[in-house]
Amino acid sequence: MMQPYEIFLRSEAIEALKGIRANQRGMIVRFIDALAEDPFVTGDYTSEDSTGRIICIKVLGSYAVTFWADHPAREIKITDIRSADRA
Repeated sequence: MMQPYEIFLRSEAIEALKGIRANQRGMIVRFIDALAEDPFVTGDYTSEDSTGRIICIKVLGSYAVTFWADHPAREIKITDIRSADRA
């Protein structure tokens, strides 16, 4: 069985998560935990950054989670969590 990926959250994403109501926060945390087990999940939207890296945005309730997978390092980077209407 494959080892789960490590999850890393930017400090801004952690701060945003702290301010989200418990039921929505739980949904976001469950999604993040699921990414560790299946790091090939894509978002509802994707784009490329300036280096060609695929950036994913997953809408969960009224929030958008921005992330990317660093497969060689076996890590998922959560870069942003914000209101979906501002994503």
